[in-house]
Amino acid sequence: MRRLGLERALVDPAAVEHTVARFRAAGVLLPTFGQLADPTTAPAPVRELLPAVDPDAPDPLNLFRNHWFNGSDRRTVVDVPAHVVLPPSLTGAVLRTASATPLWTRRRLAGALAFAAALAALFFGIGAWTTGGGFDARATVAMQATEKAAGASGLIRLGGRDDASGNWEMEIVVSGLPTLPEGGYYVLWLAKDGKYAGTCGTFNVGGKTTTVRLTASYVLSEYDEWVVTAWVPGRDNEKAPWLLRASTQV
Repeated sequence: MRRLGLERALVDPAAVEHTVARFRAAGVLLPTFGQLADPTTAPAPVRELLPAVDPDAPDPLNLFRNHWFNGSDRRTVVDVPAHVVLPPSLTGAVLRTASATPLWTRRRLAGALAFAAALAALFFGIGAWTTGGGFDARATVAMQATEKAAGASGLIRLGGRDDASGNWEMEIVVSGLPTLPEGGYYVLWLAKDGKYAGTCGTFNVGGKTTTVRLTASYVLSEYDEWVVTAWVPGRDNEKAPWLLRASTQV
């Protein structure tokens, strides 16, 4: 007899593996269940950007809000989820009983995640959305740290392409990169076949998270990856290690 409710086993493991591989290659960022259970463990750039994102906007970053710890303004995160305290006169217990009043039951959460993931994939592939700070982004790509930058993370937010000039805007949000010595700076590159192929701009960092807006004119399909390296005075920077990387196949 078939049990009602959520499926407890994978119906098509091959499809799941294919989806995971595709999302990883494209740098699609989705929250883990661990990050939804404890929103403070979400990537630092995500936590930095979320307060400026409209909770009702079709922005993929809103996937990180599908948890019980949203504040009454739906933008901030609180330590204790919304709840009511039931008095002994109702429960018959000697001590007061606290009852959580989450917006999301397990079933609603699972359904919302599935719907939101589909919505994010749709907008990631063909749409556009407006994110905080007045930047119109058509895609958000997660950058993964290499072993040379353990603990660092980054996001690239791609804007629209200007048909007349061929230029397109983007924002890079990085966290966990150290401040470089005087005269040093970070470089965002486009790479092809494991080699540097074009630079998208330079930046420095300050504080835990840094947001930089850049402009480039490259055709992304002609390259394999974005990479971030550090240029340090007095070092052979042609052999500088890659610190952050992400696929250009968006």
